[in-house]
Amino acid sequence: MNRSPRLMILLASAALILAGCAARKPGFDDLYARLKEKPGTLETGVLAGRTIVIDPGHGGSLHGALGADSLREADANLGVALYLWGLCKDAGANAHLTRTTDRDLLPAGSKEPGDDLRTRIAMANGLDADVFVSIHHNANLPVKRDVNKIEVYYRASDPGASLELAEEIQVHLARNLGIDTSEIKPGSYLVLRLSTARAAILGEASYLSHPAVEERLRLSEKQKLEAEAYFLGLVDYFSRGIPEITRISPARDTLSGPAEISFSVRSSGGSPIDPASARIEVGARGIAALFDPVTSTMRALLDPGLPNGTYSIAGCARSTGGGTARSRPYTILLARPAQFILPLAPREKPQSIVALSVAILDALGMHVADGTPVTAISLKDGTSLSGVCTNGTFAVEVTRELAREAFMFRTAGAVDTVRFAGLEERPRIAVLACDARTGNGIGGAVVLRRSLESVAGDAQGRILVPSSGAVETLLVSADGYRPFLIDTANARGASPVIRAALEPIFGGVLREKRIALDPAGGGTDAGGRGTMGLRGATVNLAVARHLRNLLERAGATVILTREGDEPISAQERVYAVNRSGADLALGIRHASPPQSIEGSRCVLHYPSSERGRSIADALAFALGSLPPGDPCAIGESAGIFLQQTACTACEIYCGPIEDELRETFMSDEPWLRLEAEKIFAAVAGSFGYEAAVPFRRTIKVVSRGVPVAGAMVDVDRICARTTDADGAAAFELVDPGMHLVTVRTVDGRSALFMRMVSPHEPELLIELP
Repeated sequence: MNRSPRLMILLASAALILAGCAARKPGFDDLYARLKEKPGTLETGVLAGRTIVIDPGHGGSLHGALGADSLREADANLGVALYLWGLCKDAGANAHLTRTTDRDLLPAGSKEPGDDLRTRIAMANGLDADVFVSIHHNANLPVKRDVNKIEVYYRASDPGASLELAEEIQVHLARNLGIDTSEIKPGSYLVLRLSTARAAILGEASYLSHPAVEERLRLSEKQKLEAEAYFLGLVDYFSRGIPEITRISPARDTLSGPAEISFSVRSSGGSPIDPASARIEVGARGIAALFDPVTSTMRALLDPGLPNGTYSIAGCARSTGGGTARSRPYTILLARPAQFILPLAPREKPQSIVALSVAILDALGMHVADGTPVTAISLKDGTSLSGVCTNGTFAVEVTRELAREAFMFRTAGAVDTVRFAGLEERPRIAVLACDARTGNGIGGAVVLRRSLESVAGDAQGRILVPSSGAVETLLVSADGYRPFLIDTANARGASPVIRAALEPIFGGVLREKRIALDPAGGGTDAGGRGTMGLRGATVNLAVARHLRNLLERAGATVILTREGDEPISAQERVYAVNRSGADLALGIRHASPPQSIEGSRCVLHYPSSERGRSIADALAFALGSLPPGDPCAIGESAGIFLQQTACTACEIYCGPIEDELRETFMSDEPWLRLEAEKIFAAVAGSFGYEAAVPFRRTIKVVSRGVPVAGAMVDVDRICARTTDADGAAAFELVDPGMHLVTVRTVDGRSALFMRMVSPHEPELLIELP
């Protein structure tokens, strides 16, 4: 890289800054006043042949921010982008715009901003861009007209090339726009997360909500000025000498063993490659590579002990001019041939079916890759069964009679004859666990016996329970379902299989959903502190843990952004949510709402998110009856948590812990469980379960007509309460239908009951024998 022009620019800029310190005019005279650098002194030829995608944010029905005098952000964005596109084209770049007119990119019938963003980024990714630049102008919520600063966001997962591009853009925006404050931040915006460009940034060059900014951006010459500042940043970025990295080997995507990984690395802009910077990413791990300047290649050998499986591969290198590059990633499948075939214990199933399985291992004793084809051939009658390995295991189902015979297992690299043991005759009770609504078998169901022995079922819900011949009670349980009680004395009939029809918890709407919970605070951040010393961070985590337990019991997968009291930044929290692939994210905050919100409690959602508003409505309604019973408002926020999470998100503010009455409630464990239950019901309702509206139901326990006080009452193994002096226990989550009720008294008596709960009968009477 020729450093002289850049050095001249730095010196000239320093002179301008020093000269301007005394001469700068008061007010906003310097805002978007003029270009303070001279583009003609830069080597703009470094852009020649580079693919640059420029994304004017918003457009059409998605107008973005609005100025005080109604200037639409979409219009300002497009004006700047068109000028920047022209400058890049004139410099020889292969420049593209995601839109050239005032239009959105929503698919037919959609109103969700996320769909517009996905269309834009799909278009950009199809161009295999060197750089992706999204043009925006900011506004704050609530609107404060005196706020104005420059913010440049880089792709959070790329603190290399994207950060370097953001740094260059920020420098030139700050030099030329007359705005004192400028910041560089990691960004998890959808267009940045999904971009496959080698570097990606989103620029908020100024705040359109500031009247002086709006006044200037109405003028095309000011839009051009901003575009020129972006352009100077692009020129400086490519002047670093951004290497071009291209895949060489392996040529195939499926490998039979660890091999050499190599890339061609071509220098750019006259800057040679820094040999110490050469690295190759294998999945989440980076390994040092050997760079050969003679052949312009970098190479590394895969670890010989690398397990079989699928890996993403990318090459990374940096020029001596400070330019970082990462190749376009590709995927390989490491699949060593099989060498060992080991029999596993057979599993008996109803109707005289037996599952036979073998472990298939390579020469290192590691599981072969998923998808490895295997064939099993019966040596008795020639029956042939074929399939593929999963987690190094291959399984087939055959009759009990055939299972006693020898089988030949054949796969690439290994053949072996296997005979399975442990198939002696024993009496069994056959149970089929199925979904009460669909009739489909429930994989992973378990039968619990009073002897505390449990028996797991197969993927089709079939369970074989060893039997002594005596009458007994079986409890069938599965994640996401209400337990089901079987009395074997009453269940036997003409069918050899006992059918256990399990009702999905809250209609099954939460099964397979991924929900992220963000308990605020941690470490030195107390999240507020009450007069009696209770920390908001402690309450946040306690509620999040209760809520996690309820959601997981209903079949959801739950991610906590923090598990303990460790300090975590806002960016780390957003990253944890996005990495999890969550369907919904909830922020738990026991603190005062933002000052713009009236009242002491609220639920916030992102301004343009219709689903966020719907979930906020459900949460606010559910929490409205939570003691001390004051209303729960609904508001909008563009804070980092709501703005940058990939999924729909809401923030729940349950009131200031500094309030003595609230602190008293928040220090009470039953209150914490109650809050979690109300949130749980609202979440289920937001996913489509209409009966999930919290409704107070009472279970009353009596013995010979006398109320039983102090008894533990458990419903569906989800929530438990203790009866009061009248023998009554109040529940929030008992929706209509058949439920398992467990009662245990203080004197040690216990009983299980299957009881129907009617929506028209708020009290259920349980009489102990």
